[in-house]
Amino acid sequence: MRFFTAKVVESQDLGGAYSWLCLEGCEALAAASPGQFAMLRGWPGHDPLLSRAFSVLSTGPGTAEFLIRRVGRGSGLLGAARPGDPIRVVGPLGRGFPVATPEVTELLVAGGCGLAPLYFAARRAQAEGRRVRLLYGARQSCELVLADVLRARGVELQTATEDGSAGERGLVTALLERELAASTAGLRVLACGPEPMLRATREVARRHGVPCFLSLESPMACGVGACLGCAIPARDRPFLYVCKDGPVFAAEEVWP
Repeated sequence: MRFFTAKVVESQDLGGAYSWLCLEGCEALAAASPGQFAMLRGWPGHDPLLSRAFSVLSTGPGTAEFLIRRVGRGSGLLGAARPGDPIRVVGPLGRGFPVATPEVTELLVAGGCGLAPLYFAARRAQAEGRRVRLLYGARQSCELVLADVLRARGVELQTATEDGSAGERGLVTALLERELAASTAGLRVLACGPEPMLRATREVARRHGVPCFLSLESPMACGVGACLGCAIPARDRPFLYVCKDGPVFAAEEVWP
């Protein structure tokens, strides 16, 4: 983990509530693994007071990319950042997805802005020569951000939207059910998205006997385990903390 100031080199409004940022000066994030995150702050002064947590979308030589969903003042300011703007960064933070062995095929399940760590996982698997398939769900087509980029980069991609405006009509977990019903050989499931989707993903994977890892989202004040504000119910103890115990957990660790 390091504290440093990066600079925006490229930004793009992806439509809806989403923006994409590419930062330079991020050598400290070169060792980040899919599922890890960074605390970002792109405004002067103390309003807002706290930095915002975002999963690492990808890394390159000295660069890092982030997917920003604009839901409040802090994320809105980050989403509006322009080339040349300074961004204060703390990272990499948290626990990422476990390293896969070469024979494992990863079945990735993304819901909305939960795409970010799975985009990173897909790109990492491709670089390592492992097979990966991505199931991507959203409420409507405009929220399937970066889907065209993933297809252009050769990622096997299936989509689902609740309103039927892109891909199959329905929930992404229906795609997962179908995939696992066809075959479970050599598979493990990685997922990130809203809690109801993650709970459903865990149940589908459990029924089919497939290992499952969940990247949880939670509001964070510090990102390093000091404030204890990101507590979630655990199975074997009262609480786990998303920032330091996760954000990636084995499915059986969380939610009694």
